[in-house]
Amino acid sequence: MVDSLEKIGSMIIEAGGLEIRDVDNGEEPFLYSSGNRGPVYVMIKGLVGQPSVLKYLTNQLALKILETEVNKQFHFIAGNATGGMIPGWQLRNDLEELTGQEFPYVYVRETRKIGGHKEHITGDRNNPLIKKMDNALVFEELVNFAETTTNLAKVLREAGYYAPVAGTILSYQNPRAQELLKQTEVELTHLIGLPDLIDVAESTGRFSKEAVKSYRDFLVDPVKWQLDRSYELPKK
Repeated sequence: MVDSLEKIGSMIIEAGGLEIRDVDNGEEPFLYSSGNRGPVYVMIKGLVGQPSVLKYLTNQLALKILETEVNKQFHFIAGNATGGMIPGWQLRNDLEELTGQEFPYVYVRETRKIGGHKEHITGDRNNPLIKKMDNALVFEELVNFAETTTNLAKVLREAGYYAPVAGTILSYQNPRAQELLKQTEVELTHLIGLPDLIDVAESTGRFSKEAVKSYRDFLVDPVKWQLDRSYELPKK
C-alpha cells in the first residue's frame, strides 16, 4: 500500500528537495528548462545523492503503478536523460522486486548522439527483450510543463514503439502540461502532486504565507503569473 501524501511530501522536504522563492518580495524566480519562470523548484534528480530517499520514492511509485491498470500497459521503461535515468533504473529494479517480472530498460537522449551508432535511444539496439510495437512507460523524475515527457514519447513512437503511459515521482499538475499530455495521448501517473507537496510544506511553517500564495496563483495560471510580473514568455 502506498504511504500517505504527508509522509511522502515530508520525505522530499526533509531531504532538501523543495525550494520556494518569495518573488513578490524581491527574490529571483526560477528559470525552467522550458524557458518559463516560476517561484517553485523541486530537485528530485538531486536525491540520487541520498540513495535511501530515492529508493523510498521510486518504491512508492512502483506500488502505485501496480495498484492501477497502468501496470498492464507497458513492456519496458524508458528513462529521460539525464534526470530520469537513475531514478528510472531504480523504478525498474523496484518493479522487478515487487513482481518477479523482468522489465527491460532504455534511456532516451535529448538529441541524437553524434558518434557511434548515432542513437537517440540507448538500450534497445539488438535487444531480444524489446521488439517493435512494444509499449513503453516514459519516465521522468518530475514533470512541469510536460514538454520533455511528450517529446520523449514522440521519439519512441518515431522509432516504432508505442508510448501510451508515463510515470513520475512529482507532477507540478500544470494546466498546460495536462492539456499537452492529453493532446499527445500520454497518460501520466505521479506519486505526488506539487499542490500536495506545498500543503505539506505550508504545514511545516518553513515558507512564508506570501510565497505560498504566490505559488498557488502560479499553479492556477502560469502564463498570467508571469505576465503580471512582466516576465517575457518563451517564444515557442
